[in-house]
Amino acid sequence: MPPKTPRRRRTQEERSAETRRRLLEATIDLLIERGYARLTTADIARRAGVSNGARVHHFPTKEALVVAANRDLYDNAVSLGTARSKSARRSKHPIKDCFDDLISLYFGRWFLGSLDAVVAARTDRRLAQKLRPIIADYHDSIRRVWTAAFVDAGFGAAEAEEVYEVVLHTVRGMALTSVRQPRPRVNAALVTRMIGMLEARRG
Repeated sequence: MPPKTPRRRRTQEERSAETRRRLLEATIDLLIERGYARLTTADIARRAGVSNGARVHHFPTKEALVVAANRDLYDNAVSLGTARSKSARRSKHPIKDCFDDLISLYFGRWFLGSLDAVVAARTDRRLAQKLRPIIADYHDSIRRVWTAAFVDAGFGAAEAEEVYEVVLHTVRGMALTSVRQPRPRVNAALVTRMIGMLEARRG
């Protein structure tokens, strides 16, 4: 029998990154389940399966955890949207591709995980000061890559900006409504109509 290959021991950096990842994922899970007001650092550490001391080492406060978790969510959303917009430049249906990108975010963990933190930031000035640049960077980045994709698809620059705004506000409005009353069939029909109307504006 050949000798077993010894398992490589993880480095301290790898263990630290894993602990951080688990804490951020636990933060988002509990934000979705309980909301910002009922979120506690003790519950986050327990859900992540790490000691409170390890949690404090990485994130000393609830605010630090929520900000870092949202930064991670928004950074991932930018990476996804950038990749999808690049594919859309070769697509026959770039507006549908944009709808698909935003729907995957606003009707998933990304939106639910950030929604309660954004609402809390309305009256929490410190939290707002830290979240606003993260959110602004996301919107600036995604608007830029998708409007570029629309220009490549044959829209004028001004039209591309307008098309993106229509897609964004349509999806965001549907997502907010769906938090209270999910309407998947109505939403799907609306998206189909909007795609047809927007595609008709292509030069």
